[in-house]
Amino acid sequence: MEKSSNKPGPGLSDKQKPAIRFLVESALRTVISKTHRAEPTNREEWIARLCEALMSETEVSYQSVIASLVASGVRTEDVFQTYVPAAAQYLGELWISDQASFVDVTIAASRLQALFRTRSNESEGRWLDRSIPLGQSVLMVVPEFEQHSLGAFVAADNLRRHGLWVHMAIGLSNEEVSALVASSRFAMIGVSVATRNSVEKVTELVDYIRTSLDEVPPIVVGGIAVEDPAQILRRTGADHAVNSAQDAIRKCGLASVSEALPFDGVR
Repeated sequence: MEKSSNKPGPGLSDKQKPAIRFLVESALRTVISKTHRAEPTNREEWIARLCEALMSETEVSYQSVIASLVASGVRTEDVFQTYVPAAAQYLGELWISDQASFVDVTIAASRLQALFRTRSNESEGRWLDRSIPLGQSVLMVVPEFEQHSLGAFVAADNLRRHGLWVHMAIGLSNEEVSALVASSRFAMIGVSVATRNSVEKVTELVDYIRTSLDEVPPIVVGGIAVEDPAQILRRTGADHAVNSAQDAIRKCGLASVSEALPFDGVR
C-alpha cells in the first residue's frame, strides 16, 4: 500500500496573495463601516437612510430603519404621517435626478404601499383607538392611468383620522368608477393625481361621472400635482382642488373629529 503524501496541495501563487488580501480587507472595511455607521441625527438624515434601505436587496433593511426610528423616540403615527410620505417624495427626487433607477424606486414604493396596507389591516376593528367614525363615507380614486398610488393610501389614512369611512378604488376604468358611485352613497369623491400628465386625463373621468349619473357628490382633486388649486379646477372641472384633508372636508361640508393632516401625505 502506498503511503499518502504529506505534501500540501497547490496553494495561492505569490501574485494571487495580494489580490486576495485586498478583497478580504475591503470586505472587512465594509462590514466595520456598516456596523459602526452613525445613527441619523435629524429628520432629513432619517429620510435618506430610510430611502436607502427601501431600495436595498432585503426586506429587513427598511424594517430595521423604521424600528430604529421608533426606538429613537419618534411615534409610530409620525412615522406614517410624516416620514413615510417624505420618503416617497425623496424617492421621486432621486429618480428625477438620476440618482436612483426606475427599478429601485418601484421596489421602494411597493414596500411603502405594503406598509400602509398592513397598517390598515391591523387597524380594522379598532377604530375607536384612532377616531370615531361619523357615518360618512368617501370614495378615494386612483385612476387607471395613474401609476402612483402611495399618496392615495396616505390620503385615505388621513381622512379616516378625521372620522370618515374610506373606500379605495384603484385602477378602475371610468365606467367602473361611475358604477361604483351609483351603487353607494358617498359624501365625497377624492381623485389622487401625482403627476401633471394625469391632470388632463382626470378631466375625462370627471366629465364621464357627471354625464352618466344624475346625482354626483362633490369631486375633489388632491395630490402632489395640485400646485395651483385654481388652475387644477379650470383644467379638470372638479368641484374642489385641495392640499389638506381639513380643506377637503370643510369645502365638502363634512364633519371632522380630528386635527388637520396633509391630504396627499406629503404637503
